[in-house]
Amino acid sequence: MKKSIFFLIILSLFIVPLYALDEAVQDEAVPIEKINVITSIEIIGLKRTKLHIAKYPLEKYLGQDREAFDEKDVFATVKNMSVLEPVSAELIDADNELILRVTVEEKWSVFPFPLIFAGSGETSFGLFLFDANAFGLRNTAVLGGAYGSNGWSAIAMYSHTSNRQGVPGWTGVFMFNHQEKENVDRDEQVHRVYSADRFLVSSGLNYSFTDYFIGSAGIYFSSISLKDNDNIFNPPDSGAMIVGISPRLSLRQSSWDGYFLSGQSISLDYSYNFAIYGSSYHQVDLRGVYEKSLIPGFRLNIRSGGSWKSTEDPLFEDGPQKAQVSILPRKYSALHYAGLSAGLEKYLYKNRWGTLSVQSAYQCVLSYRLDSEFEFDHGPSSGVVFYLSRVALPAIGTGLAYNVVSGLFQFSFSMGMSF
Repeated sequence: MKKSIFFLIILSLFIVPLYALDEAVQDEAVPIEKINVITSIEIIGLKRTKLHIAKYPLEKYLGQDREAFDEKDVFATVKNMSVLEPVSAELIDADNELILRVTVEEKWSVFPFPLIFAGSGETSFGLFLFDANAFGLRNTAVLGGAYGSNGWSAIAMYSHTSNRQGVPGWTGVFMFNHQEKENVDRDEQVHRVYSADRFLVSSGLNYSFTDYFIGSAGIYFSSISLKDNDNIFNPPDSGAMIVGISPRLSLRQSSWDGYFLSGQSISLDYSYNFAIYGSSYHQVDLRGVYEKSLIPGFRLNIRSGGSWKSTEDPLFEDGPQKAQVSILPRKYSALHYAGLSAGLEKYLYKNRWGTLSVQSAYQCVLSYRLDSEFEFDHGPSSGVVFYLSRVALPAIGTGLAYNVVSGLFQFSFSMGMSF
């Protein structure tokens, strides 16, 4: 009996190591196969933003092949959220998973929002209570007002961002402004002066059909009443009260080169304005942006804008912002525009707060005014811009433009606007 037990012990001393060695050989011979497509997303650094809100725009990378992964593409997606700044994006291998791990920092999104504009013949200052990430849902809430050389205004707005497939976003706006209108021509000669109170309330829905294709539709009520003014000159015949509808389609995609978030976009807006009193009219607006990095920190900028209305009521004239040009005076007004700006932009300095750049372009614009019909203007422009990365505001910048036709310069400084 003792001999049998002793034999079993000796046998086990050989069998157990051999079994363990065999398992080790098998493990070495058959390594765990790596997953080659992204299977899940992990986000680090969220404080206020809800996880599902930050994750939804990144879900387009699920199923992407490992070889196709590009950190800069992920950075562009995070930056497009407006309230987050990307720190890193990497692929992590785990048991039967390939995880896209994104580390972010949240921008300052709740603060008193100063809006400043100073330009040739026009100044304005606004102060708004601004939340770009209301309830951690990337919703936007704005309450405040502005005062300037062209009057004063008050606005309240809330915009709910669509962050889940099948659920649209929505926007509500209330605005009142008192305008001291002084319309000028290309030579800054005054051709119309009047005062008006404008009231607007609107609501709308928006829906993302794909990552790049967005549709929206809105309905609004607007009332414009003319007021007495000691300096009235060539005013519109009467005010207006309008109910309008405005469908919109837009395509957009973005890229990040380490310095600039560059976008390629086109949008088409149509509105029908039914007049309770005043003039009913159709309006079509077209806007395009093509920003392309030639090398990191140096990009091509092309912007275009057009606007057409079926009315000839001067009450509905717009400024040159519709054409995306700066060579015309800010107080210039016209019914129809077609504008193009093409140029280059180079970064000068970058730190954790943002990127400083210098830009130049050549602009041309065709406009239609009631007292002169079609006019063509062209000329160069240049500017310095600081794009903010830690604050949920677009930029701070200055610009100088020269109109070859009129021989006049236009200077501008603005904070809190996009460029």
